[in-house]
Amino acid sequence: MGTDIGGFTVFACPHCTKPLHLNRHEARCENNHLFDRSRDGYINLVVGGRLAATTTSGDTAESLRSRRDFFATGSYAPIASALANALQHITGPVLDVGCGEGYYFTHINSSEKYGIDISKKAVQMASKLLPDAHFAVASAFRLPVVDHSCAAVFSVFAPHSFEEYARVLKQGGTWVTVTPGPHHLQQMRPKRDQSIDEREERRSEPPAQAQHAERLQFELDLSPSTATDLFSMTPLVWQTAADASPTTHVSVDVWVSSGTSL
Repeated sequence: MGTDIGGFTVFACPHCTKPLHLNRHEARCENNHLFDRSRDGYINLVVGGRLAATTTSGDTAESLRSRRDFFATGSYAPIASALANALQHITGPVLDVGCGEGYYFTHINSSEKYGIDISKKAVQMASKLLPDAHFAVASAFRLPVVDHSCAAVFSVFAPHSFEEYARVLKQGGTWVTVTPGPHHLQQMRPKRDQSIDEREERRSEPPAQAQHAERLQFELDLSPSTATDLFSMTPLVWQTAADASPTTHVSVDVWVSSGTSL
């Protein structure tokens, strides 16, 4: 179960934005808006506890199992190490936006870890993996987080809002994103004509907001089962499955970008 130490967290009430006070069984704001705490320690801060029917609910249970199995091989350890290096001098609350099942957070050295994901299953898995961290089901574009409360915010291959980063970061706080480069997993992408892929063109540079950026590139030779796990945990599995495949040799190409809140 998640940490049982009561007290205010960086999480904010999605109804009134007041800080949430956490105890063993619930989270409550000063206006007495109440959110139950699950047996695994997380809270659901999607307003009403449910997403609209038209909203994508994030990673599926099958995708998350593939993620966990793939990460267990250490294939993405260089990405995790680069992320940890970018956050190594942070003191204070660290927020993982789009935390998934928690892999990247296990590499971050912080005593104040907070994570959100729109997938309830992902948050459940992360809570079990990191019982001393705080997790919530929530949207990356409406973070239920107190203004200027975080020392750092990061996101790895997940949707994020730089406007929300600016709102929740303390002055001088750090944000870090890991985003695909132009050749990322190119062997698994669908066959295309020879015209310029607009998405690849956009990936050729780090995010425009970045003050610092490192391009990390390496090759992977995977077992068939690990290649299938990688393919299954990415958007490729549903965006391009018609003419893409889980080939065993892939190129990894990512931008590790960062900036400071003014």
